[in-house]
Amino acid sequence: MTPARSTIRALVHAYLAHRPAERPALKGLLAALDAQASEATPPGRLTCSAVVIDRARRVLHLRRRSDGGRVSLPGGPMEPDDATPLAAALRGLGQETGLRPGDLCLTPQLGGTPIDIGVHGTDAAVATGSPAPAHRRYDIDVAFVLQLAHDTAPEIVVREEEVTGVEWRRSDEVGPPTLRAKLHGGGVDGHPQPVHSSALLHDGEGRYLLHLRDNRPGIRQPGAWGLLGGGREPQDRSLLDTVRRELAEEAPGIGPLALEPFAVEKITGADGLCVPVQIYTGRWNGDADRVGLAEGVMLRWFTPEVLHRLVLTDSTRELVFRHAAEPGTGALARSEAGAGAWVADAVRLPGAERPVGDSVAATVGRLAGRFTAHDTARGLSAVEQWTLQVLKISEETGEAAQALIGARGTNPRKAPVPWEEVHAEVADVVITALVALKRMRPDDAEDYLRHQLALKTAKFLPGPAASPETWPPSPLATDRPGSPPS
Repeated sequence: MTPARSTIRALVHAYLAHRPAERPALKGLLAALDAQASEATPPGRLTCSAVVIDRARRVLHLRRRSDGGRVSLPGGPMEPDDATPLAAALRGLGQETGLRPGDLCLTPQLGGTPIDIGVHGTDAAVATGSPAPAHRRYDIDVAFVLQLAHDTAPEIVVREEEVTGVEWRRSDEVGPPTLRAKLHGGGVDGHPQPVHSSALLHDGEGRYLLHLRDNRPGIRQPGAWGLLGGGREPQDRSLLDTVRRELAEEAPGIGPLALEPFAVEKITGADGLCVPVQIYTGRWNGDADRVGLAEGVMLRWFTPEVLHRLVLTDSTRELVFRHAAEPGTGALARSEAGAGAWVADAVRLPGAERPVGDSVAATVGRLAGRFTAHDTARGLSAVEQWTLQVLKISEETGEAAQALIGARGTNPRKAPVPWEEVHAEVADVVITALVALKRMRPDDAEDYLRHQLALKTAKFLPGPAASPETWPPSPLATDRPGSPPS
């Protein structure tokens, strides 16, 4: 079954809006699409390919058994259950490589518009672009550009009965010359960039303004609480313009606000693709019922402690807790400071794109306190929290091992990664372990670590300076070596 004429027509017109110079080459197809014929009888077969680009600007290619091992792009023909041509490309890509939509994101340059449309036929009219009879059949090839959404390259798992192998080729080695030229001049570098922006609004007293979305298909995060915001439009000069326009359209009663960048959140779009979103923060303390909400169900104020009761994405919940843990901006930061905890104005949590203080121990303490407050608000016991944190160490270790395999290039199904990625994953293991120790021993984690380090040092670096017996006195000095204090 082939797609409806309206689907192909909309696709071609969206493409020509980006590349008007190609209208003559598609004149014959447009004439056939506009001819008097049944909507259910399109002028040909639509094949949808995925141009997957990694951080090194290489493009994923397959060798299919049906093509005799010839190198080609992943994808396939549009089928009845495919909602859009892009969905068809994603389905074919997933079937052939195991890549999921969440592993990928669109480019800011093209979005969901194809980078290339090729039309093939046997009549000379097709080649010249002149009008063709309404009954003429065409083979229409469309290609969508997708970038790897995450720094760690996902594993490629091919359907071996159909695919004999995969290759990552430089963009200047891509087969179709027209596609190769467009990739070269299209500004696509394989690094995702936000094309949406949202506002994390707080009242300065520990409350955050959340937006309940309509519960209907076809929108992002239906029926969930989230942040106000949306996608960038042509008239927006920047993502800051985007979020200000969205606030004015969705909740005009909020009025102009001073906004500043906070973080980049990665959410799941309506088509399952990863969507990077630039998050801005701003302070507002008005009445949520009097903003003239134009989209969604309602706006409400919430404190971080009740977020576990809401239908809310993990990434949005994480954003709120991250912001609340900052000094002077939310409930968690003030409560920790009031309790004599480790909060200091010089330190910001990772990911907030702010300076980090010099003390590793102090920063680990803040992370441990933030995670403990979060899990306590969720109703988890201390033992449950420790268990999850220790298991997280093994998860991070597994990611470090996968990065190592990628760096050594020993997995033919996965694109090689730089050694810097291994360094980053090993650092994640260390940070996760330090936070685990601090959460289990909040009062003496540093001293206990010194004690354990002295034991290891005595084993591998024997000598007076490394002996545990000569280690400076600590609360653990009288304990049995290797045992926790009572």
